[in-house]
Amino acid sequence: MSDDSVKKTQSPHFRVLQDILLVAILAVIVYIAAYFMNLTGVLLSVLETSAAQYASALIIAVIFLILGFIFIVYRRWNELTQVSGEIIATRTQMDRVNAKLMFLNNITRYDMLNEVTQLHKDLEHADRTPEIIRVEESINRIRRQIKFTKEYQDIGAMPPAWQNLADAVMRAKVGLDLGNVSFEMDIHDVEVYADPLLEKVFYYMISNSMKYGGSKLSKIRIYRKKVDDRLTIVCEDDGVGISQELKGGLFPKEWGSRKHAGYGLFLIRETLGVTGISIFETGTPGEGAKFEINVPKEVFRNL
Repeated sequence: MSDDSVKKTQSPHFRVLQDILLVAILAVIVYIAAYFMNLTGVLLSVLETSAAQYASALIIAVIFLILGFIFIVYRRWNELTQVSGEIIATRTQMDRVNAKLMFLNNITRYDMLNEVTQLHKDLEHADRTPEIIRVEESINRIRRQIKFTKEYQDIGAMPPAWQNLADAVMRAKVGLDLGNVSFEMDIHDVEVYADPLLEKVFYYMISNSMKYGGSKLSKIRIYRKKVDDRLTIVCEDDGVGISQELKGGLFPKEWGSRKHAGYGLFLIRETLGVTGISIFETGTPGEGAKFEINVPKEVFRNL
């Protein structure tokens, strides 16, 4: 192993201790030399007692220690500056690589959608046989998967930011047709530090209520409550709720790892998890769905 590789494997704390030990040893050597060789005699020739000689040697050793520690600080400052430069260069390179990967993904996704759309058009004039119906269902699944990869790619692509919670909910609601279902919101005057896709979280929450709430669905409500030092955002409806069998598969650890209700809830959990926000389903089957979003105290603030 080369000297450079050995230095890289040593921790910064270990190297600092090495420098301090080296300075201390050199200070002792200087002290011994100053005392026994009377190196201070030229400067303090008027002092003849051994105590004065001892004191002068001690003063030289202390001065040497101070200079040594200044050397350590200067050396470590240069090292940290070099490391910071390397980190910035690495980050710049990673951003460039990520930009290329995202561009490649977008081009590939666009081409795949074009091919799938053309295939669907070709099937429009075919007979509606069971085989053709299965092919069309497969095409629709492929489209959903492509849409999922786009939205999953966007999670974490931009740094988190402070966002007005009420504004995010209202922007999500605007994109949905609620029909005769009433909507209530009581989460004013609070900001959350979250991924820029926070709006999508509430879009999927409301959309899932509309899709799975059933015929008894008449109201969707989003409100806030304070639990200890955390903020809890509650999203609930009065629909059919979620059966006990489905509750365990709502938020899979990996996409496609098990049966689940759809990729919307998976994206919700991933988006919230960027800043440590968690989500749980606490509703009672038959009485409506109820999702609780727990926001740690460091990622929300009241306006």
